[in-house]
Amino acid sequence: MTRRYLKSLLLMSAFALSACAQQSEVRQLHQSVSTLNKEMSKLNQETVKITQQNSLNAKSSNGVYLLPGANTPARLHSHIGMLKMSLKDVAPNAGGTRVTLRIQGESNDPLPAFSGTVEWGQIQGTTENFQEVNVQNQLINAPAGTLAPSDVDIPLQLNGITPEQLGFVRIHDIQPAITQ
Repeated sequence: MTRRYLKSLLLMSAFALSACAQQSEVRQLHQSVSTLNKEMSKLNQETVKITQQNSLNAKSSNGVYLLPGANTPARLHSHIGMLKMSLKDVAPNAGGTRVTLRIQGESNDPLPAFSGTVEWGQIQGTTENFQEVNVQNQLINAPAGTLAPSDVDIPLQLNGITPEQLGFVRIHDIQPAITQ
């Protein structure tokens, strides 16, 4: 009788352990699916931003648009050559948004010292029919690069707008600095 009891107990224990292992695997599978769904949602949002950024730049005759969340550089033909620009480290800051503007030269020469204008604001409407709202601007200056190809990171303080409200950053009028 004790032998039959031990066999039953062993069989039930094995079944219980098997059920626990399956629950653990199911839980891990649910976590994996949840993580994948979040990543897919993030990629979908990024794709929309890239499409919008490309559309705005295709229509722009004045500078280059960068959209937060696009995580993709845009190219600008300027008076100092072809430049690749992108935004990084977009974060809230007292009175607005802090962001780093990365400008990369595409030639084999170091970037000269230059100045330009940065505008930022919100976009209302669609990329086909949009209006820029609450636009502000500031001048930027960058020192000459010493290495080629040059990368310049320019920290910007975009006052009066939160990262959630920031619809665009546009850079234009890149000019070589006047040396005296």
